Amino acid sequence: MIVNITNLFYPTSCMICGIKTSPPDQNLCQNCLKKIKKRVLPFCIKCGKELPGDPELQDSCSDCKRLNPYYDRAVSVFHYDEDLKKLVHNFKYKKIVSLAKEFVELTVDFMNRHNIGRDIDLVLSIPMHPAKLLRREINPSHILAKLTAKRLGIRYSDKVLKKTKNTVPQTKLKRHERITNVKGSFSIEKNRILELKRKNILLVDDLFTTGSTVNECSMILKETGSACIEVVTLARGDSPT
Repeated sequence: MIVNITNLFYPTSCMICGIKTSPPDQNLCQNCLKKIKKRVLPFCIKCGKELPGDPELQDSCSDCKRLNPYYDRAVSVFHYDEDLKKLVHNFKYKKIVSLAKEFVELTVDFMNRHNIGRDIDLVLSIPMHPAKLLRREINPSHILAKLTAKRLGIRYSDKVLKKTKNTVPQTKLKRHERITNVKGSFSIEKNRILELKRKNILLVDDLFTTGSTVNECSMILKETGSACIEVVTLARGDSPT
């Protein structure tokens, strides 16, 4: 691995605790990496929400039993605690895209341990509306999905899904408003429809809150003829109930 020559003289500091990292091209020290709170079994077998009880429990949460999402399975790697919020903010808004390397390494390790994405044919990201992408300059979902696909050795495309409505940011809305907000806001490129038929899809995004966005994308993919749809996100802000 080639290390940026600048980092040899000015070693990177850990973005959580501030100590110099080793190797110097890392954004997080090993101690802080270990402290980031990973999600643990049991999960809802549909949306990945943490459930109370025996780690061997196989069940759906009350929301999934009531709403029956279009995706087949969703999982999130970490709890969205204060340390991870800081890292995600640096990644998304300060454009420290080098964090994606560590995020993806941890994500793929989690996927392997929980048997996610074993039969995937295609990796997709959640698209941004062109106006928002112009303003933000980067799409975090695209960066994470592309690197995840590379690590898994699976084809990635950012030309399949389109964001056709410039919706209000989901973070500003309540749960029921988020569902309505994204309704009809995505579409599929017409010349890509055939390549989705009977394909197993992995959708990659940074955060899972209500799941409205990934569910909307899953719906139009299923309507187009996609087979199994799995979702993996970096973090989710919930706790066992």
